[in-house]
Amino acid sequence: MESSSLPIPKDVRWKRALGVALFLGLIYVFRNLAPVLICFVIFERAFGFCADQLAARTKIHKKGAIAGILAAFAGVIALGVFASVKRIVSLVDLARTDGRAWVESVAKSGLLQRMQDRVGIDSHQITESAKDYALRAVGYVTATAYVALFIFVGFILAVMYLFERDDIDQWVDGINPKGVIGTLVRWLSYVADAIAITVRLQIVVAIFNAVFTLPLLLLLGLPNVPLLFLLVLIAGMIPVVGGVLSGVVLCLVAYDAKGFVGVGVFLGVTFILGKVESYYLSPRLTAQHVKLPGFALVISLLMFEILFGFWGLFLSFPALYVASKIANEWKAEDSELVGVTSPISKPPG
Repeated sequence: MESSSLPIPKDVRWKRALGVALFLGLIYVFRNLAPVLICFVIFERAFGFCADQLAARTKIHKKGAIAGILAAFAGVIALGVFASVKRIVSLVDLARTDGRAWVESVAKSGLLQRMQDRVGIDSHQITESAKDYALRAVGYVTATAYVALFIFVGFILAVMYLFERDDIDQWVDGINPKGVIGTLVRWLSYVADAIAITVRLQIVVAIFNAVFTLPLLLLLGLPNVPLLFLLVLIAGMIPVVGGVLSGVVLCLVAYDAKGFVGVGVFLGVTFILGKVESYYLSPRLTAQHVKLPGFALVISLLMFEILFGFWGLFLSFPALYVASKIANEWKAEDSELVGVTSPISKPPG
C-alpha cells in the first residue's frame, strides 16, 4: 500500500533535488552526534554478526544469542580489568618516568637538532609551538569525557536496536520507499554501511602496517618496541597521513639507535607502506564497494582534505560510497522510466 504522507514530487528532477537537500540538511543538523552514530554502527555490526553466527550454529533464538554475546563481552571486560589493574598501574608509573625520558630523547634527537640548524628554527620558536600544542592537548583531554559518553550512548543504542531489530526492520519495510521518510531512511542506512566499511578498511591497513614494521623494530633493536608497535598500529587508523606521522617518529628513534642506517631503513619503510596503502590496499578494498579508479579515489581524498581539513581524510570514502549508492538508485529509476515510456514494438506479421 502506498503511503500518502510526505510524498516526494513526481517530477524526477524535483524529487532528487528535494531528497538530496533534506538528506544533507539532516546530516548537518545532527553533525555533532556523528560520534554516537559511529559507535552505534561499530557495536551493532560487531555484536550483530557474532550473534547471528552463534544463532546459526547453535539454533538458539536470536535474542538469546544476543544476550549470550553481551554477557560474554561483559565477562571479558570485567576479567580484563580485574587481571590488568596492577599492570595498568605499573604502566602508568613507567609512562611517567621512562615515557617522559623517551619523549625527551626523541625531542633531543641529533637528527632533529641538525634539521633545526639547517632550517633555522631556534629553541624559542619550538618552545612556543610546544606550548600551543600543549594547550590544544588540554582541550583534547577535556573532550575525553564527551568521547566516553558518546561511546556509552552508542553502546546502549546498539543493544536496544539488536533486541528490537526484527520489529524495527518490519516497521521500515512498511514505509513507502518512494516517500521522503523512506528515501531518508534508506540513504541513512548507506551512511551506516559506509562507516562500517571505512572502519574495517582502516583496521586492515593498520594491522598490515604494524605487522610489516614489527620485524624491523626487533631486527634493529630499537628501544620501547611495544610502544612503537602501538604507535604504528594507532597511526595506521588515520588515512594517508598516519603512516607518515609514525614514520617520522620511527626515523627519529632509529637515528639515535642506528644512525643514518636506521633513518634510511624507516624512510624506505614509510615510502613502501605509503605506496602499498595508496595504490594497492585502499583502492583494492574500496573498489569492492565503489567502482572508481584508484586515481579518482586519491583525488577525492585530497579534495576532502582541502575542504574539511583533517576530518576530510575520514569523510572521503563514506561520501563516495553514499554518492555511488544514490547514483545507482537514480540509474535504476531512469531505466524504469525508459522502460515505461518506450513504445512496445508489435511482432512482425
